[in-house]
Amino acid sequence: MAAALSVALDRKEWTLAALYLLLGVAEAASRLPPDTFESLLELLEGMPGDDEER
Repeated sequence: MAAALSVALDRKEWTLAALYLLLGVAEAASRLPPDTFESLLELLEGMPGDDEER
């Protein structure tokens, strides 16, 4: 998948690159133990969004 991501980035196909990144994150998250995954979600929920001041 890394090679496909590299090609998408080289070609500036941003939507495809974002899809490959999302698939990579999903694959990595699926390998986490359940309690670690829940902690990761809690951490991400606490991050400021685009509509909040940083």
